[in-house]
Amino acid sequence: MINFFIGFLLVVFFGVSGLLILAILMQRSKQDGLGAAFGGGLTESVFGAQTSTILIRFTSWLIGIFFLSAIALAWLYGHRGRQETDLSRRLHGTPAAQTAPATPAPKAP
Repeated sequence: MINFFIGFLLVVFFGVSGLLILAILMQRSKQDGLGAAFGGGLTESVFGAQTSTILIRFTSWLIGIFFLSAIALAWLYGHRGRQETDLSRRLHGTPAAQTAPATPAPKAP
């Protein structure tokens, strides 16, 4: 079950990463950045004059989802590793103590 959630979150994580890259590249900079390459006023005519506000809000949501999914993935990977360790202990028993072999006590003369 944990592996399913890890797989699902990885898909979400990489999808959000791609969208985040696009959203950041579409942001207006002082020189209009990559937004000018896509037709300049094209986004304003499609989304209205408040395009920069919408992109900033969209980018903020994407950043939040990105960090939450990264934290969830880290927690799930740690939990999965701990579960595998517990399972191996149950299957193989607790490892024997690593001590030197007992030597017989010297006999008195």
